[in-house]
Amino acid sequence: KQWYQRRVRGSFGGKQQLKETISIKCVQNNEDVCDSCKRPPIGDYFTYKTRALCRNCHSFHSAYGEKYPPSYLQAFSKVRDCSEIHHHDGTSAKIKLKDPKQERKQRYREAYFHQYFH
Repeated sequence: KQWYQRRVRGSFGGKQQLKETISIKCVQNNEDVCDSCKRPPIGDYFTYKTRALCRNCHSFHSAYGEKYPPSYLQAFSKVRDCSEIHHHDGTSAKIKLKDPKQERKQRYREAYFHQYFH
């Protein structure tokens, strides 16, 4: 039986914060396009520097490895667009869509599942 711990960061004796398993990309207009299928990604997707891959293309290329080598695909990190959390309406201001308690609950749930499915 293995013991799993959630990843947290904090100072010595200070408040601990949960490390996010999926980075949130907060931009007014998300202009990322999948390099493989040339469509805008829906939901979570993978980025590395200026390149982006949707989940379907990333899983396909990691399974078959025709276009990208596996070592290159491991450098990609999972990213989520901020459109599910808040709207910008063409400005830098954020109009909340979710309750902060729901956001926190979702982050803890993702951190828990990330221990087993990553």
